[in-house]
Amino acid sequence: MKKFVSGVIVGAFLFAGVSAFADSSSLIGQKVQGLFAVEKGGTKIADAVIINGSAYAPVRAVSQAAGVGLTVEGKTIKMSEPTATPEVMANPEPMETPTSVETTNRPTISPEKAKEQKIASFKSKLATIAGSIAMTEAQLRDKPDNVEYQKKLADLKAQYAELQAQLAELQGQ
Repeated sequence: MKKFVSGVIVGAFLFAGVSAFADSSSLIGQKVQGLFAVEKGGTKIADAVIINGSAYAPVRAVSQAAGVGLTVEGKTIKMSEPTATPEVMANPEPMETPTSVETTNRPTISPEKAKEQKIASFKSKLATIAGSIAMTEAQLRDKPDNVEYQKKLADLKAQYAELQAQLAELQGQ
């Protein structure tokens, strides 16, 4: 009987410790404290949510806006060196004539593959905006008279409709 009781007590401690660890490392069930727009040069890139004082933004959208390459290998997201920005390309510094030609090992992308990637990008953006719409609607349920949320919802729905039209046009090509 003593072994049974001590086994139950030890089991209870083990399960309590596992659930406490799971609670500290998971965002599931956490309350979104705010929604912020991520902008670059006055253009909205994506929405970021604030949970427990930390901002969570889509890595792909932020890396594309920064001109940084992004690859995912397993559970690791790797960012590569920044590519040349439009400002640098418009005002390049004088260069010496190269003595050798450098080649890159980047594969060329077929027009069909580029179209598929662009369609996937549009679908990703649509999913992000749909999530933002859902969060804003939830905020409106809490505060139905909030004019700021109503305007934000209207703007998000307009963006969603515009992206859907662009996606339909791209798919029709």
